Amino acid sequence: MKHLYIKSRKEKAKETLILFHGTGGRETDLLEVATTVNSEANILSFRGDVDENGQTRFFKRLSLKQYDEQSLKEEGDKIYGELKKLSGDYNFDLGKAVIIGYSNGANIAAYLMLNYDLGVRGAMLMHSAYRSETTGKDMLFDTDVLLTAGAQDMVATAGESYTLKRKLENKGANVTVKLTDGAHEISPMELMEGHVWYMPIKKSIRDEDKLL
Repeated sequence: MKHLYIKSRKEKAKETLILFHGTGGRETDLLEVATTVNSEANILSFRGDVDENGQTRFFKRLSLKQYDEQSLKEEGDKIYGELKKLSGDYNFDLGKAVIIGYSNGANIAAYLMLNYDLGVRGAMLMHSAYRSETTGKDMLFDTDVLLTAGAQDMVATAGESYTLKRKLENKGANVTVKLTDGAHEISPMELMEGHVWYMPIKKSIRDEDKLL
């Protein structure tokens, strides 16, 4: 599947951000978000393979409120395989990577977190409306997740973020929810929340490297 990889300008950078865009987006959409969260990280950004009425997505829907579970699994398997392959091709450690997803991208990221042994350090999921009950056996201990939601968002409600929070916590993840006053768009407040949330993760990764 189509992707973009940008190597950090910092020599031997260990942190990587993995990006998943929203419906109708492309692999360049979240670069500003990534730069705000950590301007020194490597970036791997995917473009969804599914076309829905001319709009790019990461999986099919049966309706606005119902996922196509078969498509979700097929695309999830594909992305999981790509992540494992590309981490080797580009020589980065998934254990030092954080996923950033928005809307449809946040939903596929949530599916990956809940159903595959990714081993990523964490995830920042913006405006997710996760509607699948499928859950794998692997746990998410030592995994930090930030969920951001807009109080006026009618596409992905704040309540749906709290539902996803419970699903992730049931698998052992450490989950934080941050609400803004906005709707479904990404707000500057979310970028700042992401930056602040990521800082201790960045420190932890760099401290681990010092011990090696």
